[in-house]
Amino acid sequence: MQVICCVCHKTKKHNSWAAKRSANSGDQRSHGYCPGCYQQMMERIENFFVMNSCRKSA
Repeated sequence: MQVICCVCHKTKKHNSWAAKRSANSGDQRSHGYCPGCYQQMMERIENFFVMNSCRKSA
């Protein structure tokens, strides 16, 4: 199964992430986050909750 980052479209191969490669249409694919995009998403989520908690307490 080929894992593809749903943000930057890098592919995971043997526990490392590489630039997007063409895949055969018959390959099984799954989407997830590469480590860099995962970190950015977690920061965005944290900032969202921090901003919303500030609005409620004001």
